Amino acid sequence: MSTRSAKEQFDRQASHYNAQWNSWTGTALNWLLEQAECQPDDTVLDVATGTGFTALAFAPFVQAVVGVDVSTGMLEQARQQQAAQNIDNVTWQEGAAESLPFADETFSIVTCRIAPHHFHSIPQFLSEVKRVLRPHGRFLLADTCVPDDEPEVNEWQNRVEAMRDPSHMRNLAPQEWHQALEAAGLHVAALCEPTADIAMHLNDWMAKSGCTGQQAEAVRAAFATAPSAAARIFHIRELPQGDYAFAWQRVAAKAIKP
Repeated sequence: MSTRSAKEQFDRQASHYNAQWNSWTGTALNWLLEQAECQPDDTVLDVATGTGFTALAFAPFVQAVVGVDVSTGMLEQARQQQAAQNIDNVTWQEGAAESLPFADETFSIVTCRIAPHHFHSIPQFLSEVKRVLRPHGRFLLADTCVPDDEPEVNEWQNRVEAMRDPSHMRNLAPQEWHQALEAAGLHVAALCEPTADIAMHLNDWMAKSGCTGQQAEAVRAAFATAPSAAARIFHIRELPQGDYAFAWQRVAAKAIKP
């Protein structure tokens, strides 16, 4: 999916990203805040900030935050959230994760939450993270993931994600994230799979991305015929009226620039 395609998708989705979406990923956000060890003089960059949930959550604990995103629609929603919360130390900028519009060694913390599965190139993204971090700066990552050593489950989950949202590229497994971070020259200080967030409902999940009609029926059919391992790992449960409950796995990591 091109950057422009991702921008178009998220401009269209912007108004659907609300507190319910944030509640689905709240455990991961809490983990990032705990691991960041924020100091009053920290400057934070939140990559693929979306509607700004992560950037605004970090703001009370640091000097300044910049939220960057390819989607102007998402950034407009972020500005509205900022105004509603009366937060004055956050700014917003349009830009792509693989080509961050900032000088070298600008930030002491970089965050990225529930976004990298949309990125074209994880190595290029991590190279940019390292570039804009100051020496000894911290990178805090959280994303949906697939389990290690489960190729059938991984293929199914990524296929379903792409059916629901064409801007999806690929969820990585925790071992893949560890390897990618180290290959980028970032030292992995912590990597875990936070306790699964609350169960999501398929119909709500599809509505967030504007997935309707035949596309939605294809996703629903994929859930109905999910491999037994996928049903077990993702806690897939059939609900009335063609709906399903499920919980994607998450990976969270803290890495340090030497």
